[in-house]
Amino acid sequence: MSDPPPLHPAVEPLAGLLGVWRGEGRGSYPTIDAFDYGEEVVFGHVGKPFLAYRQRTWLRRDGAPLHAEAGYWRMVDDDAVEAVLSHPFGAAEVLAGTVITRAPLALRLHSQQVVTTVTAKRIDAVERDVDANPVEGTLAYAVRMAAVGEPMTHHLAATLRRADG
Repeated sequence: MSDPPPLHPAVEPLAGLLGVWRGEGRGSYPTIDAFDYGEEVVFGHVGKPFLAYRQRTWLRRDGAPLHAEAGYWRMVDDDAVEAVLSHPFGAAEVLAGTVITRAPLALRLHSQQVVTTVTAKRIDAVERDVDANPVEGTLAYAVRMAAVGEPMTHHLAATLRRADG
């Protein structure tokens, strides 16, 4: 097996996201019961100007699978970041945002568009805050959404720890 390629300079500001992260979170929304979940997030690269992303969650009480998503993150200039994320329930998010700080890394993103299939529940908008602290080995995030007739409301928050060294 060959050595991994060097990180593309365009995504160096996002380098703090790279790796495997595991932890726990809590979800709620006005239309569902609150729940606790476990999570694994993986950010990787292939030397191109984007990071690949995948995520999976499970119920903490019994380990049953909950959600998964995958996509790509990229820098578009010194302080602007974009992400394209797909969900198996028939939705795709196109997000744009800002690098608030680089050390520790703080990102604030909002949806430019959320596309859903004809059978998926309606999602009008999503906001994501992501904070990665490589020194402490933590990745924390919060997700808010406007969906199924509800206004922009808190939905998810989790704190993950680096799991790959």
